[in-house]
Amino acid sequence: MSECFTFDPKKAGWTRFIPVAAFGVIMLGGFAVTQTSLRDVPEEKWEGIGNPRRLLEGEATRQFSAQLNDHFLLSKSFAKIERGVTWTIAGDTGASVRQGCPDWLFLSDELTPYAQATENAAARAKIISQTASDLQKSGIRLVVAVVPDKTRIEESHLCGLHRPAAFANRVNDWVATLANNKVEVLNFTPTLAAMTGERYYRSDSHWNERGADLAAKTLAERLQTLKLVDKPATQPDPKAIQSNTTERSGDLMRVSNLEGLPAWMRPATEVTQVSKVAPVAVASDDLFGDAGLPTVALVGTSFSRAANFVPFLSQHLGAPVANLAKDGGDFDGAAYAYLNSKEFKTQPPKVVVWEVPERMLQKTLTASEKKWLASFASKT
Repeated sequence: MSECFTFDPKKAGWTRFIPVAAFGVIMLGGFAVTQTSLRDVPEEKWEGIGNPRRLLEGEATRQFSAQLNDHFLLSKSFAKIERGVTWTIAGDTGASVRQGCPDWLFLSDELTPYAQATENAAARAKIISQTASDLQKSGIRLVVAVVPDKTRIEESHLCGLHRPAAFANRVNDWVATLANNKVEVLNFTPTLAAMTGERYYRSDSHWNERGADLAAKTLAERLQTLKLVDKPATQPDPKAIQSNTTERSGDLMRVSNLEGLPAWMRPATEVTQVSKVAPVAVASDDLFGDAGLPTVALVGTSFSRAANFVPFLSQHLGAPVANLAKDGGDFDGAAYAYLNSKEFKTQPPKVVVWEVPERMLQKTLTASEKKWLASFASKT
């Protein structure tokens, strides 16, 4: 005789039913969205869908699928429902983002070990060392600026996220390799680590304006100490920077697909400083014109395009800086594009600053990086 099922929370544990409940909510949400979406399909689009021949030949199914694809709000309404359910129940942020303390989000890349990590970092050090040597032959100095991981600097906000112990020395080791190869390198880690308060945005992968400004000041002072640039004759105009406190949604909110959720459901929108920084006066409208040729050109990643880092740097230098950084440019994208450009070949700067995020040091080499390494081998 079969036994009737009775739910005993002590034996089964009520948590076993969470996935079932979540699936049910998603299915009901999907059904509701499907009904709502298909109401907007014009009547002429359904013409002939009930024809027996079209049903047997599969034409009716394809017709229905076409209207569903055109009108079903899968990428919007249903995606928001699914994202809201998985975030609320399981704290799911997708594959690319991890949640730390409340309202703090981090890139998974900063917590991910890579195969052949040491070899990858050495290869990138070789690219920079060889590039520095080539530039030096043309009288151009290369200065490398290394940006530490958000998970390193804001470690107190990880709240249980695991950062591999092997990452502890990877910045210092890489910086030491460059220094041994006589490359001028600046590690922002000590500067940012010694700074009190938040230095990176909570819902963004980049430094905030406080961190970016201090890093820019540190870089300007290094360039001046090396006598690669002149010290400004006057102090920065305090009116050149107009700052306000406002709400700001970071890139990790978009990457995790949480940005579109209702405010009560998603992490709190960050209230932070956002500034307008006036450009330093230049004698020409053309940044690369003879009169306006900058002493410093900067290549790098979105860090150099975030939080007014380059405008702050320009203010601390008292001179314009050509910002050739690229969003999504990886380790080498901006550098390779600029150093092989007509602008660089015809009007080279005196100094090239190459900004490098820590999280890119050990990643698997890209095809373009392998090509760059191969070009060095072909010259020998």
